[in-house]
Amino acid sequence: MQRAAASVIEVLERAFPQRVALEEITRHDCDECAAIRRGLAGRTWGEVPNAFAEEFYDSLPLLSPDAYNAYLAVWLRASVENPDGDAAGMIAINLSHKPNQAAFTLSQASALIAAVEFVASNNLWGAEDPGNVEQVAAVRATWASVIA
Repeated sequence: MQRAAASVIEVLERAFPQRVALEEITRHDCDECAAIRRGLAGRTWGEVPNAFAEEFYDSLPLLSPDAYNAYLAVWLRASVENPDGDAAGMIAINLSHKPNQAAFTLSQASALIAAVEFVASNNLWGAEDPGNVEQVAAVRATWASVIA
């Protein structure tokens, strides 16, 4: 892992405490939600492999508010470590389209913005790509109220 990625991962580790979700992980009974519950139950985000985020790259909206806060860092870490992966391809979209912001701190919001900026700067298209610029701006705007 390159030095810049390691630095962003350190920021994530400081901002997101290692904890198990206290609420139910997902709220309905379908095969996808059952698989998500099996993958996250009883684990902290640091114990969940990046492969989980890659497999469930578009499943963040299915998490309960508590699980979203407890496990978002899995998707962020996977995105930083593989900026061209499936999780990275969806992270800015998930974070800018009505994300659950309950219980997020200033440091967590700042860390997730740093992760999205890193992905945009290091993916195949690069920081100047209009799509990347738009996605980073959307994430910043969405999370501005938490940072303020």
